[in-house]
Amino acid sequence: MNRIDRWSQIVGGLRKVVPNGLGVRRRRSLAYDARERDMGACGTAPYRPFISSVERRSTSTIVVSWSDATRGRYLDQVWRAGHARSAGFCGLTGVPVRRGDVVFRPLLRGGVAPVNAFDMILADRVPRAGGAELP
Repeated sequence: MNRIDRWSQIVGGLRKVVPNGLGVRRRRSLAYDARERDMGACGTAPYRPFISSVERRSTSTIVVSWSDATRGRYLDQVWRAGHARSAGFCGLTGVPVRRGDVVFRPLLRGGVAPVNAFDMILADRVPRAGGAELP
C-alpha cells in the first residue's frame, strides 16, 4: 500500500516556509508575526502556550518552562521583569495586559530573540516564593 505520511508533509511544508540559517532580523520578524497572529482579529484571548512551571529566582527574574506545539519548547528559560511595551495577554492566565503593566518577558541572549520574545506574564500573577508547579 502506498500511504502518504502526513507528518512528513507538514514538516516538509514548514521547511519551505522557514528555511534553516535565518538571520537575526528574520527571527525577530517571525516572533513579531507570531505575536500578531496570536492577538486575534476579534480581540479575544489568544491561544496560550503551555507553561508547566514558574520559579522565582530574584525580584527581577523568573525561570519558566514554556512550550507551544507550533513554536517550540524552552526548559528553564530565564525571563526578566519590565514594563509591557504593547498590549497583549498574560501567557500564564490569559488576562489582558495593558501597555505599561509590570510583566516578565524572555531574556534575550546574544542579540537573538527567541520565538517567544513577545510573550508576557503579568508580574502580579507569579508566585512570590519558591517554585510553583502549575496545573
